[in-house]
Amino acid sequence: MPMLKRPLVLALALGIITWFVVWMVEDYVPYSQSKVAFIDAMSITGAVIAGIAYPQGVHTGSGVPWWGVWVMVANLAVYIAFWYGCIRLVLYVRRKIGLVLGSGQAE
Repeated sequence: MPMLKRPLVLALALGIITWFVVWMVEDYVPYSQSKVAFIDAMSITGAVIAGIAYPQGVHTGSGVPWWGVWVMVANLAVYIAFWYGCIRLVLYVRRKIGLVLGSGQAE
């Protein structure tokens, strides 16, 4: 796969797609406990990271207009970091398997 040679670009694309899918689920899937659990699980990291900048949530100073933006940006950064880690892990495993298979064929 030639795209795996650029893991950061692929991770950025997958992070944006993940962010978009979460937004679509939040807006267009009918209400259910599963939907709420999914949205909470996918957005808790952004809320925790935004909590560093706004410790009292939206009630911190001028936090009302910016808290949501911080959460969205933090979630996007977490999704990109997750996908980057997954891609690097796949590349590492493929490289190790290639070395093992390559050394087995030489004997």
